[in-house]
Amino acid sequence: MISRLIPACLLVALLIQCALTQDTVSSMCNSDELCTTAKRCEESDDSGQKGIGPRIAHFCGTGMVCCDRAQLESWDEFLANLATPVTSATPGIRNKAGRVLEPKPNESCGVNMECVPRRLCRDNVIIDSGVSLINPRIGTSVCSRSLYRCCAVDQQVDENHSPYVAKQRDFKYKSCGWSNPQGLIPDNDKYNYTSDVAIFGQYPWMVGIFTGRQKFLCGGTLIHPQLVITSAHNLVNETVDTLVARMGDWDLNSINEPYLHEARRIKEIIMHPEFHEQKLYNDIALLLLDEPVAMAPHIQPLCLPPTESPELIDQLEESTCIATGWGSKDIDSEQLEHIMKRIELPFVEHDECQAMLRNTVVGTRFRLRPSFLCAGGVAGKDTCKGDGGSPLFCTIPGQQNRFQLVGMVSWGVQCAVEDIPAVYTNVPYLRRWIDEKIKGLGLTLQDP
Repeated sequence: MISRLIPACLLVALLIQCALTQDTVSSMCNSDELCTTAKRCEESDDSGQKGIGPRIAHFCGTGMVCCDRAQLESWDEFLANLATPVTSATPGIRNKAGRVLEPKPNESCGVNMECVPRRLCRDNVIIDSGVSLINPRIGTSVCSRSLYRCCAVDQQVDENHSPYVAKQRDFKYKSCGWSNPQGLIPDNDKYNYTSDVAIFGQYPWMVGIFTGRQKFLCGGTLIHPQLVITSAHNLVNETVDTLVARMGDWDLNSINEPYLHEARRIKEIIMHPEFHEQKLYNDIALLLLDEPVAMAPHIQPLCLPPTESPELIDQLEESTCIATGWGSKDIDSEQLEHIMKRIELPFVEHDECQAMLRNTVVGTRFRLRPSFLCAGGVAGKDTCKGDGGSPLFCTIPGQQNRFQLVGMVSWGVQCAVEDIPAVYTNVPYLRRWIDEKIKGLGLTLQDP
């Protein structure tokens, strides 16, 4: 007998298709909005506070409203995920949210050898046969996925016995701003990384900021165990109920890093009172985490710079500056990078940057405000879409492998075009405001 019941996944798909037919482009709506039913807009509201109503701009017909396009797309994606068969749900907000698909069989890399996440393979085994010999029992084959290694089947361990567990437990935090130049993969990593990829754990202050549904929003920087700094323009439509910060992440599509990331809800958002939403002046915000994150090899704060001065500018012109993030590499692409990228960029002095930008579409009367600074202008190397809020950090004079936060990705005219630098929030210029707010929170920062 054939059941007349519609399978749950088919029912959800039909609901989504029905909803999509209600969304139309209307001249009464803004370019980032669609005209849809008031009920659908209210159902899809992701502000976390239904009491204040959905993000509705205005009406576009009887029973129809202009509704945020991204909000509707996010809601449909959420419904689609409900129809995906799963084996178990990922536990809690402390871990990567989402639904876990049936794992694929491990890739074979030899006789009794499999590619597994590095943390699930012992480093090596000592065999005592008259003379102590190190038998690594690690294959020479290159696994097709990053952070995997070719491991003897009998050398695989569960999470609780991972060799990385003891290393994280025994970690001693030094102070802010120290990078891990070779990353945190102790054995010879044969995976073929491109030159613009950061190695896992190389820059332990990088933070990913996500919406409550775990959709990537922007980058940020850990400056205290309970404080993240980012750009204000990414947070305009967000509340503490819609945000999650992930520290120690590297591959946004994987949980196979040697050390797992830590996630925290946001307790308070502190935006600069003179932030200009259109012109992006004072593009800075602080996120107070709901509880501190423990220091670990892959989770450590970045130092803040001193307040702006001619001496500091001279130092920055001689420094090595790096930007990190998960933004796209091409201005014409909407595809973000899932593995953290790393770009070395030259610092560009204020007047020089202003002159370069005046040769672009911003016009000859453009004036670069003091809350901005610049870096880049090198063909093929730049921050781009999706990098908003991510850090630009430069070496501290006289200290190798130690960095200070100089800027945060704010805006740009184009991406990776020669002689067109990108524009960043000027952290040294805003240092006094940062100090004032941190003092008000009762926190203490560690200076280099």
